[in-house]
Amino acid sequence: MRKPIRGGIPTAACLISLAFPLLLAAPGAAAPLTTATVPSCLAMYQSWRYTEVANDCAGPESVRVVYQDGSASLCAVLAPLAVRTVGEGYLGLHGRADHLETCEASPQGPTGAVAAD
Repeated sequence: MRKPIRGGIPTAACLISLAFPLLLAAPGAAAPLTTATVPSCLAMYQSWRYTEVANDCAGPESVRVVYQDGSASLCAVLAPLAVRTVGEGYLGLHGRADHLETCEASPQGPTGAVAAD
């Protein structure tokens, strides 16, 4: 006579419900987003918490993130070969990042300084 399997369907349902959010979040966190309005030497990456931009250009670049709802982050200046957080992640107020765009950085304030990080 066979022994009944304990916890079969309830255990499987619990494991699936715990793994499902992880399966959905992982690809979005690692995939670079396309940037149509900026030089190809800039790359944008968005996770659940932050949007980062990497500058592989020869000189400094001023960029901001434009989100799917049409709002934009502050203008940030990135030094050559720098990676910098420039916006919020997809769980923020504005949702997923749509693209990067160039901008004019203010000569005053923290966003006007060339980031060396």
